[in-house]
Parts: sequence; C-alpha cells; structure tokens
Amino acid sequence: MRHNIGIYVRVSTEEQAQVADGSIENQQHRIKTYINMKKTQEKNWGKIVETYIDDGYSAKSTNRPAYQRMVRDLKAGKINLILITDLSRLSRNIADFCDLYKELGKYKANFLSIKEQFDTSTPVGEMMVFNMVNLAQFERKQTSERIAMNFHSRALRGLVNGGSPLLGYDRDPTNPGKRILNTEEAALVGEIFKMYDDGQSLSSITDFLTKDGATRKGMDSNRYRHLNDGRWTIRVIQGLLKNHAYIGQREINAKNKSEEQEYLKAWQQYQVVPAAWEPIIDAELFFRVQKRLELSRQLERRRVDEGDKRIFFVSGMIRCGHCGRALIGQSAHGRRQIHRYYGHKQLIGEKIICPVKRYSAAEIEHTLIKHLDKVVTESGYLEKIEDNIQQCLGISDKLKKNQKEITLKSIQKIDGEIEAVFKLVTNLKAGSAGSDLIQNKLEKLAEKKKELEKELGMANQQEVSLSAIASAKTVIKSNIAALKAALKKGKPHFQKRLFKSLFQQLLVTERGIQIFYELENEGSNGKPSESNSDGISIFTNGFFRQTLGFLVSNGSPVVTNGGGEGNRTLVRRTFRERVLRA
Repeated sequence: MRHNIGIYVRVSTEEQAQVADGSIENQQHRIKTYINMKKTQEKNWGKIVETYIDDGYSAKSTNRPAYQRMVRDLKAGKINLILITDLSRLSRNIADFCDLYKELGKYKANFLSIKEQFDTSTPVGEMMVFNMVNLAQFERKQTSERIAMNFHSRALRGLVNGGSPLLGYDRDPTNPGKRILNTEEAALVGEIFKMYDDGQSLSSITDFLTKDGATRKGMDSNRYRHLNDGRWTIRVIQGLLKNHAYIGQREINAKNKSEEQEYLKAWQQYQVVPAAWEPIIDAELFFRVQKRLELSRQLERRRVDEGDKRIFFVSGMIRCGHCGRALIGQSAHGRRQIHRYYGHKQLIGEKIICPVKRYSAAEIEHTLIKHLDKVVTESGYLEKIEDNIQQCLGISDKLKKNQKEITLKSIQKIDGEIEAVFKLVTNLKAGSAGSDLIQNKLEKLAEKKKELEKELGMANQQEVSLSAIASAKTVIKSNIAALKAALKKGKPHFQKRLFKSLFQQLLVTERGIQIFYELENEGSNGKPSESNSDGISIFTNGFFRQTLGFLVSNGSPVVTNGGGEGNRTLVRRTFRERVLRA
C-alpha cells in the first residue's frame, strides 16, 4: 500500500448542536467513500490505519487529544497520510498549521483534503493551502467577535447571557435573559448584607450560615463539592456582597474593570447599566458594604506587604501522595524562630484524613537540592536513568542497532516475491489448479508483509522513544545546572521559577517523595501521563509523554513523628532512584 492513512474528523461545540453535513458520521462517510473511489483507480492506493475523532473541540489550537495522538503516530511512522474532509477541520490557526506542515515534511508524510485538493509539491499549491487556512482563521475570529458583540448588545439591555443561578432570583421562564424575584432567598440575601453591615466578619457569617443550614443555590456538579455538602465559603459570601445585581444593576465586562478603558474596543469596555429585574438591596446599604470590603482589602494588603516575605520554592508543584490535593506554603511562630511547612489547606467542613497533614518546607527543599547534587556530580548517574527508561520500554541493544534495517530488507524481499508471483499469473488460466496455488501463496505473502509492517511501525516508535530519552536526559541536566547556579546568587523568586522549570510535580507521602521531571514535549497539557499503582508516571504506546517519575529513596526519605498538627519532619540523607514498570 502507498499510504498508511490516518482519518481525522472534528466538530466544534457549536456544530454539535446542528446535526448537519459537518457531523462526525458524515465526515467519516465522505472520507471512506473517497478512499474507495481512489482504490478503484489504483488498487494499492492506501489503507486506513487509524481514525482520530475530536468531538466538541475547537480548531483554534492544537489542544485536542485525538490531534495530539495523531501527531505522535505520525512521528512514530504509524501513518504517512492525514486525510480530512476540509482544511478547517484540521486547523483554524495559521501558526499551528505551519508547525504541522513542517512536521509532515520532516517525516516524509503528507495530508490530503477532499474539498481543497491542492498539490503542495508546487509553489502555487502550497500558497493556496496556506491562504485557505488563513481564511479559516479569519472566519473563526470574525465569528467569535460577532458572538461577543451580540452578547454585549444583550448586556446593554440589562439581560444575562447564561451563567450560574443567582441566590435571590429565579430564571424567568418567558425570557431566559431576565430574572424574577425569589422572596424566600431574597430575605436571606438581605440578612447577609445586614450582618456584614453590622460589623460581622466574612468568616463569622460563613460559620453561621453553614451551622444554620441555610440553603445555597447552584448547579449539581462534582466541581461544587462545598455547595453539594451545604457548606458556605468566604469566597461565596464575598462574591455575593460585591454583586451589583442585588441593586438592580448589570455589570458588563467585569473582568476588564481594571484595564485602561480607552485602549479597549467599545464592546470590551467595563460598564454598569440598569438590569432587567428588581433590586433586593438598597443602594445606600450596598455601597456602604463596598466601602467596608475595600477597607478590609487594603488592610490585608498592607499586612501582607509589611510582613516577612517567605518563599516556598515548590509551591504549586507539591501534592499529597494520599489525597492528591495541593500542599500550600504555611508558617508557624515557634519560641525562637518561624517554621515553614507545606500543608493541606484547611477547608471549612472538611476533615483531613491523610496520615501526615504537613511537612517541613526546609527539610523537603534541602532534600531536593541534595538529590540534584547527586544527579549532577555522580558519574554515570543520568546514564543509569536512561538505561532504566530503555528497560521500561523493552528496547534491547540488538533491537536498537539493526531491527529496523532487517525488517526493511525483509519487506523488500517479500515485495520481490509478490512481483514474481504476479508475473506467473499472466501465464496461467483462471480457475486452474496453478492459479489456486498462486492465490494461496499471495495470501501468505500478504499476511507476512502485514506482520513485518507492524514490526517496522514498532521499530519506528522505539526510534522516536530513544530520541526522546536522549532529549530528556539533556533537558534534566541543563535545568539542574541552571538551578544550581541560581541557588548561589539568584533572587528567591527567580530560584522558584527555576524549580518550576525542573519539576512538574512532587508527590509526598510518609514513604517518600515521587518526582516528576518537567521535559520538553509538544502538546503537553500540564499533567503527568498515566500512572501505575504507585503513582509513578509510565509510558504509553511505546514512548513516554511529558513526564518521568522517579521514586526517591529505597526507604522513607520523609518520616514523621508525632501527631497531625505539631509534627516534625525528618529527612533521611540516602537516596536511590528507580523507574517502576507499568
């Protein structure tokens, strides 16, 4: 077969609502019909190897799971032709398309659009393809701007454009853009404003409403676990007190409130207009509350600015290995000094059940630095990591050296045998005993060739894996060198950025620290790849994605003594890294 075809189909969220020609089923049908037509013209034109479906993803970026999988298969040699119904399905961003086009040339692959069948081997054809993608990008941006302007027009009339339900109001069944008063909830809103105006703090109001069992309003989803449990939070109360909807006003483009308005387009500027519903709160009370909220914010800002600056180098990267929640930087005043910790955030109504609630920040950071010293200074250390990764992939030295060449020669040999058999066919009559034997021979050769092509695909994947492994080692080494240099004379904020460039994630348990290194990889979504039962990042489809997991220490590098609140953390000074098999 000339082409190993990867079919790519996509619909955006808007198109899913309209079951039209652009639907997933219709795209697949059109592509398969086209392939069958090409096969009638040329028997060995190509075969479908994989179908990639992005259902409900926009083409404005490459952050699409099926698209990323398709690019990986392209690099691994699994496919050499991307077949689409039209260019806009593949990309609506000229920069992203240029990157893909470059990769296609690098791996001697191609793409074909049924609608725009331009010959990209000619300068004119190549120009037309880029023009079509540029037009698709223009169409996407124009549509986005048109929708935004339509939303702005509705907002100027005091209407809402979707959003979460608002306490004190119900959606008007006759006009979804309007709200109607809910008298029972409106009384609760009035009580909250009165409590804060009387001098109560946000936290005391939150505690009172939670204990009183006051009903919150919102959507049933796992994202709103506080709401589903009936718990109130300070952020919810704060948002409620700042909402202009309660005095019958509609804020437009609230997110642009702090921007310089003269540099924004008219439909992007911040405005406050009369809303299409009744107010609940008196305007005088509302603005009195706003004044107190602003004063409270200024006092908190001053307290933070004038307080001691404490840098937590791995905040944003470190997580609890038991519950998976982020550990945040915390500090406590001792008799002689201030102690820094990485601990679970205390949430109202939630109990921390993990064996260890917080870890010493100084001990963890010192442990990581000692670990990096060993990586850089110990001879052959990074090479051991590379060998472990290769063992994890199951790549032997023999396979690395000559498997691809042997497989290619075997395929060429079978192609020669098939050609010789076809020459014999021309000298035999149909239906004869000889023709039946030749048919059997051809089927066996075809089956053998299919197996060899599968082996070739695996060899290509392993070739990509080996290249990525070498790159991984280089990236880790260069990032460590930069960090070590910065630790001597760099400012704390700069040091923290370097820690972030080196580690993607740190999982801490009483057994140890699991380190996920940050590696350069296209299409990284900021998350570790699939993990095994120990939480160690593993490899998928014969090659790794964006992270590698290393378990620090054979024993327990982080050991806790005492209870959950006042425990001290001890760090053992022995390390041994290993990559676990999936």
